[in-house]
Amino acid sequence: LASRYRPVGRRLGVITNGGGPGVLAADWACEIGLELGRLSPESVEKLAPGLPPLASLVDLIDLSEEAGPEHYRAALDAAFRDRGIDGVLAMFSPKEGIDGTAIANAVAEAKRLAPKPLLASWMGDLSVVAARQALRDAQIPQFRTPEAAVGAFGNIAKFYQNQQLLQ
Repeated sequence: LASRYRPVGRRLGVITNGGGPGVLAADWACEIGLELGRLSPESVEKLAPGLPPLASLVDLIDLSEEAGPEHYRAALDAAFRDRGIDGVLAMFSPKEGIDGTAIANAVAEAKRLAPKPLLASWMGDLSVVAARQALRDAQIPQFRTPEAAVGAFGNIAKFYQNQQLLQ
């Protein structure tokens, strides 16, 4: 709430480069009463050709281990435009040969055009310190675990629901 995102609905789109952490986020979202935001068939059709071959756009937006900054940028753009997603969680799991800081910078750039809440979870320790700083500098709420990030979005969604009930 301190990030001053305007209230939104309960559908969280999860963009990840690792299926396991993405599933953790999806499971926790269901556990706390959120919905998993899914891309529309039209969005999938536009996004899929530009992604790595192992990417999956069913339920999660799993860009695969080979995802680079350009893939995250494209996925964020699709999620921001899609009406089936109320907020976005960008996640990164460290992979050999993939620059997490470059991906964080791409996420930071995308935030400038974000019409929806954007949160991040950069997992790891020393290997992601610079990336986390880039996200902090861009004022993107970032968390060490997927569950903490999903919980933060849950707070935003509950605030929205409470505002709707008051009106």
